[in-house]
Amino acid sequence: MQYLRKHFKRYMVRPMLYRAFTRLILGLTAALLWDHFVNVSALLPMRTFAFLFLGVLLLVAAWMSYLRLDGIKAPQFDRKIFDWHHKPVRTYGDMIDYVNEDVVDFEDLEEDEQSLCLLLADVLCGVIFLVASFI
Repeated sequence: MQYLRKHFKRYMVRPMLYRAFTRLILGLTAALLWDHFVNVSALLPMRTFAFLFLGVLLLVAAWMSYLRLDGIKAPQFDRKIFDWHHKPVRTYGDMIDYVNEDVVDFEDLEEDEQSLCLLLADVLCGVIFLVASFI
């Protein structure tokens, strides 16, 4: 907890929330697809099995991010899977258009900051899915 207070900065909230929202949407999509295609006879309730599985999976991903923060070279699946597109070329207008621009993207963060954002996003989503599975 002390590590979070020391290293978490205010500019890291936006990338963390974007990652968390993306994980929530992908998790809900995976749960609905499982319920529609795999659970055809409706024997297994979606909340109990799909949300529990997704919550545990996200907490394992959070543990991997924690290990990366601790210095262990853990796999980086969450960063490399969808890295097939290139950044668009940004055309610049006047200099005054970008004077007040202080928005930080996930890719602009350092490696430790990226791991911390992923850790918090995975813990947040994992807890949400686990709570949803027990309701």
